[in-house]
Amino acid sequence: MLLGKLRFELIERMSVKTMRYVSAVPRAKADGLVARIYDMIAEDFFINGSLTSHSKVPPLLAGVWTGGRESILVADRLDRTTKEAMTAVLSRVNDCPYCGDMLVSLVHGGGKHEAASQILSQSEEEIADPILRERLEWVKAVATPGSRPSAGTPFTAEQLPEAIGSLLAMSHINRFSHVVMAGSPVKAPLGFQGIKSAALRMFGSVLKTTTERPIEPGRALDLLPPAPLPDDFYWAEPNPRIASALSRWAGAVERESARVVQPHIRNLVYNNLQCWQGEPMPISRSWVDKEVEGLTGPDRAIARFALVLAKAPYQVDEALVGEILREDRDEARFIRVLAWASFSAARRIAKRVADTVRRPATEDEKLKKKKEAYGSGKVVAKSVNQFAPKSSQPSH
Repeated sequence: MLLGKLRFELIERMSVKTMRYVSAVPRAKADGLVARIYDMIAEDFFINGSLTSHSKVPPLLAGVWTGGRESILVADRLDRTTKEAMTAVLSRVNDCPYCGDMLVSLVHGGGKHEAASQILSQSEEEIADPILRERLEWVKAVATPGSRPSAGTPFTAEQLPEAIGSLLAMSHINRFSHVVMAGSPVKAPLGFQGIKSAALRMFGSVLKTTTERPIEPGRALDLLPPAPLPDDFYWAEPNPRIASALSRWAGAVERESARVVQPHIRNLVYNNLQCWQGEPMPISRSWVDKEVEGLTGPDRAIARFALVLAKAPYQVDEALVGEILREDRDEARFIRVLAWASFSAARRIAKRVADTVRRPATEDEKLKKKKEAYGSGKVVAKSVNQFAPKSSQPSH
């Protein structure tokens, strides 16, 4: 028991090793809502920097924990390790090595060692499990800028809120961590990836116990007050628990961001992102200057930061962050701005994915599917509505 506790403390310390711009509230000094959340994280998961980096603004810590826990950790219609594998792939697409490495370790912890190794080596197409392979290929298709995924989806109607909710939660965490974490704390010495792979598997053996703990559905909901479900979260409605978790998170972001981001800036970013269909941005960051024409001072800095973080997170650098911090270096203010920007991007991505899987297949897509089915010798059955109720058992 003592050895296990020391191992988790070591992982906790490593998880904040690369933290920058903000600092986490130490567990020993946490009180009130933060202490309550830390205790729940320790019981259900493990304390790490991707979560504690929000801790200087307790409602935002509550939001990211509630949304992530209820979408990813609770095994409802999908098993947890599948969702962690999906979000590991997403983290690579989103250029967040900090999250990606942690999630690869968690996939090892869930017993899917072959899948974890293939994800680390970017070889998901070689994963032996055909269902998991198809789901990870789908994540790459819907998350990669410029891709045009088909309307098909490897999930049932009952599984979709969990799948899309997991992508939303990790899209936020990826962007937030991309800014406040200077890379992964687990390195490949002299470029030897085998050493890193072994280290991640070793961490997975420590984290295995977290995958074996019973996770009570809905336990985190009362960390935040109820809030109406935003219209763009329509896809979560079939799962009331996930809808409740995400609406509470959205409400917390709305309240906290209102303290630091002017309404016209929030509207500008929201409207801009509604027109974004996931297309890749030019290599030069000059594209964003045209989108914030007419803005000056702090308003311009915040809008530029939010749009770049949403559309091209790899283009966020110290200069862009410095424009935000130049006005006010208060950590709580920066966390509010960053959480709003990250969440704004995540909810737009989630809606785009939901709209894609809900739209009817085009005639070309239908024809292509028929040709593939006939070519493989399969009988083409009647089209079945992907949103029809299916088995309620978690899929493995």
